[in-house]
Amino acid sequence: MRITRLRLRDLGPHRDLDIELSPGFTIIRGPNEAGKSTIQRGIELALFRKPTAATAELEALRSWGAAENERSSIRVEFVTDDEAARGDEAARDGVGAGRGILEKEFRGPRGRVSLELGGHTYSDPAKTEEVLADLTGIPNEAFFRSTASIRHEELDDLDRDEGALRDRLQASIGGGDTGSSRARARLEDAIRALKSRGDRNPGRLKIAEETVARAEAVLRNGEGALAKLEVDRDALARARDARLRAETELSESRNMLEAARQAERLRSDRAVIGERFERYRQAAEAQRRLQELEAAPGRPISSLREQLGRMRTLQSRVSIMQETLREDLGPEAERDEPESGYWSAASLTLMALAATALTASFGAISSFLPVLLASLVLLCLTVFLAVRLWGRRAAALEVRRLNEARRRDRALRRQGRAGTEDGLRAAQAGVQKILTELGVPDVASAEQLLAAEEGRCQEIATLQVRISALLAGQTGSVTELRDRAALEMETKAAALGALGPIADDARARERLEAEVRDRTAALERARDAEAGAIARVDANAVDWEQVAGEAERLATWQNQLAALKRRVRIYEMTLAAIDAAERGTMRKATRFLEQQVGRDIARLTGGRYERVSIDDQTLDIRVWAPERGGWVPASQLSKGTIDQLFLAARLGLVRLVTQGRRPPLILDDPFVTFDDARAARAAMLLRELSSDFQVIYLACSNRYDGLADSVVELAGPIEAEESAAHAPSE
Repeated sequence: MRITRLRLRDLGPHRDLDIELSPGFTIIRGPNEAGKSTIQRGIELALFRKPTAATAELEALRSWGAAENERSSIRVEFVTDDEAARGDEAARDGVGAGRGILEKEFRGPRGRVSLELGGHTYSDPAKTEEVLADLTGIPNEAFFRSTASIRHEELDDLDRDEGALRDRLQASIGGGDTGSSRARARLEDAIRALKSRGDRNPGRLKIAEETVARAEAVLRNGEGALAKLEVDRDALARARDARLRAETELSESRNMLEAARQAERLRSDRAVIGERFERYRQAAEAQRRLQELEAAPGRPISSLREQLGRMRTLQSRVSIMQETLREDLGPEAERDEPESGYWSAASLTLMALAATALTASFGAISSFLPVLLASLVLLCLTVFLAVRLWGRRAAALEVRRLNEARRRDRALRRQGRAGTEDGLRAAQAGVQKILTELGVPDVASAEQLLAAEEGRCQEIATLQVRISALLAGQTGSVTELRDRAALEMETKAAALGALGPIADDARARERLEAEVRDRTAALERARDAEAGAIARVDANAVDWEQVAGEAERLATWQNQLAALKRRVRIYEMTLAAIDAAERGTMRKATRFLEQQVGRDIARLTGGRYERVSIDDQTLDIRVWAPERGGWVPASQLSKGTIDQLFLAARLGLVRLVTQGRRPPLILDDPFVTFDDARAARAAMLLRELSSDFQVIYLACSNRYDGLADSVVELAGPIEAEESAAHAPSE
């Protein structure tokens, strides 16, 4: 590809620059700030930068003073290598199909590109880049700046796009653009993306491993939760069974307690009914006795009492009259008993006096004291007898008076005896009459009859009261009440018999109440245990379907992890294969470069350095120094020699990587560090190289104008401003 015309608008100092270039060796000369480097940058942007790019660099390259809506644009007219081979005259006349026009307007997202080549027009940026890369043999801008676009301050910048350089080196050896560096980069990026262990940007392998670990942990937790849930459910089932058993036992105990209470009530009721039956039985017997008493013949108690009262009065009169008659029939004269008593007392008194006198005479003979005591006793006895004698005499006088009174009363009674006897007979007749009326032989029988009648009445009243008390206000037949009570008692007894042995256990209720309390407490404990088991089951929110899903996801992630590990192994094996292939390729490429660079550096240095060694891996360059007798790294050479060495390396790389394609070589005054001899040799080298490549040389001096096919002179910044000021307006 050879550029025949270049037009720059609003790019750097060039508001509108239109220049023609030779397909061979063109020198663009001008003073500082004339825009030579801008031309080089414009060609780079035209060939490799997308028009839709919006960067600070493009904004900075926009011409000063350009309107807000004006953006940089570049137009490149070129011929292909086939067209250039037909001759410069044919190219200028437009003969052939190898001519093309490239236009780019850098307007950010609204940028536009147009490529006309071989009767085709391309406006798609990606397709345009593909066509230009095929024409130039350069894949991208960075690689272009590392090889064919050379600045004087960056001759040694060969590693700007090492990957693309390696690809081109491999392509130069293998005969095709295999893109192994891109593959390597993609593989390394893929391996890095897979195996990265950083916390902020973890790789897919680490993510998968962590995911698998989390899934395993989740699955373990889920399985543990399921196992715990199973245990909790078993415990819940046992708790429910225990609660059901406790409820059953409590129900049985309560039923037994109720039976015991019922038995107690039945026994109590039976006792009450028995007591009532006994009362009704006694009432029935009393009623029967009452009926017998009421059915027995009897007399009115009042009449009996009246007759018996009269009989008692008459009997009293009979007794009084009989007593009176007995007193009247007593002795006429009574013995004077008090007189005989009187004489007895007198005799005793005289005997006491005689004893006293005898004692006194005896005392004259014996001792004084005993005699004195005996005398005192006899004296007291004498006094007592004298007093008694006096009392007896008074009593005899009273008896005599009473006897006289009695004699007078007897005389009077004898006078009324006849009347008393008549009254006695009348009273006795009255008594006999009443006894006859009563139908009893004597008064005692009458008394017994009254007593019997009173007893019967009393018994009747007592029985009535007793019956009333026994019935306790109940109405109806006593026999029916008794039979009903007997029937109820038999019913209660039958109910008690139906309850079984508990009916005979008097302490069953107390025992069963204690048992019910214990079993109620046991039931509460069972319910609490069941509630706790239910709470544990409810608190365990694990879902077996979710755990199964986790197991399936874990299996999937394990498969994915295994797939990623296989992919890593495949990538690493592929990368190792690429490395092995690259090592072989680079070994061949570097040997070719060593020959090319050795030939060119020997020409540039006048034969001082002829042998060059290039490292297969790092592309580091060494030269053989004859005076040292060994290899010397390029970094130990002088600045000028280093620039010459890397210029030769750049030229060798261009020959190697372009594989028959010819990109334009753009050199921005690379000889500034060369001495005159080596600069002349370098200029001649470029002149010879222009037969194969279009060489565009940017310089400030005119010392190489004679070697150029054409020279384009740029005005300085002041001249450009003056010409722009005097230019006629369109």
